[in-house]
Formats: sequence, structure tokens, C-alpha cells
Amino acid sequence: MTSDSSDKVKREIEELLDNLDTFVPEQRLASKIRDRQRRSEGPGVGERIGAQVRRVTLGHVMLAGLALLLVSWFPVPYEGWLMLAGIALAGTAFVLSVARRGGGRTPIVKRGGPEKVWRGQVIDYNAPSVADRLRSWWRGRRRR
Repeated sequence: MTSDSSDKVKREIEELLDNLDTFVPEQRLASKIRDRQRRSEGPGVGERIGAQVRRVTLGHVMLAGLALLLVSWFPVPYEGWLMLAGIALAGTAFVLSVARRGGGRTPIVKRGGPEKVWRGQVIDYNAPSVADRLRSWWRGRRRR
């Protein structure tokens, strides 16, 4: 590269930077910098607590209830209240887990919902399992 072309490139870069300073208002630039800093800091305390609460499953609640029941067997203060809380937690988690199943296999995709498509192929979550396919194969074999 010749010095003439490098000087030309430097001038063009300086012109672009000067135009950028006049094109972007200072307030917008400062807000962009603050947004970048917020994103680099990560989620706030409330978002982190919410993420932890969303991870709690009915199994966790049932284990907590059973732990309270176990602790209530030892002579501790408020053992009666601990037993009631343990029964309430474990019982509620059990009832909700049984009610959630609906008495059989529930499909992952709700009926009437949007179709899941990947690479142009419709994803069918309700496809027969290996056990279902073996059963149908065995039935077909016995009919012969």
C-alpha cells in the first residue's frame, strides 16, 4: 500500500468518525452505552429469584413436605405446625401431580395448537413408542 492511499484511507476514516459524532445525538449515544452496560451486568436480583422459583417442580414441593414431616417427628418447637405444613405440602403436590396427568399419557403438544415444524418436516410428538410398535408387530405376527 502506498502512503498516498493510506493517507486517503485515514482521511476517510476521520471523516466518517466526524460524521458519526454529528449524526448520533449525545443522549441516544449515552442511552445505548447504558443499555450495553446493563446487558453485560446480567439479570437483576428479581429476575434471578424468578428463575429459581420457576425451577421448583411438584417433586421438589413433595420432598419439602416429606422433609417437614420427618423433622416433625423429633422434639422440636412447633412440631404440630410442622406436621400440618408437611402434610399440606406433600398432599397438595401429590394431588396436583395426579390431576396433571389426566389419567393417561398426555400429549406434549396440545391439540389445535400450532404445528411444530423443523426443516420443513412436521414434528409429531404423538408418534407411537417403541413398545407400541413392538406390540402392533406382535399382534400382526400372531394373526398369520
